[in-house]
Amino acid sequence: MKIRPNYIPRSIRFADFLVVIAGFFHNMTTAFQVLSDEILELAKYNAIRKIEVTQAWEDFAQDLEKMEDGNG
Repeated sequence: MKIRPNYIPRSIRFADFLVVIAGFFHNMTTAFQVLSDEILELAKYNAIRKIEVTQAWEDFAQDLEKMEDGNG
């Protein structure tokens, strides 16, 4: 940075604090949105998994019934 003669940088103002606070809240809401999206993805994954496990058990039970009917 060059030193310029007779140059005085402006002082920090209240508006500067408002910009920092607004940026903080923006980042927090973005983080909350990402968190809620990830929780939603986990919920969908878990629901699909439960459906697939239930279907596998139903198929297994039907196969057992078929095997018992064939042997009996």
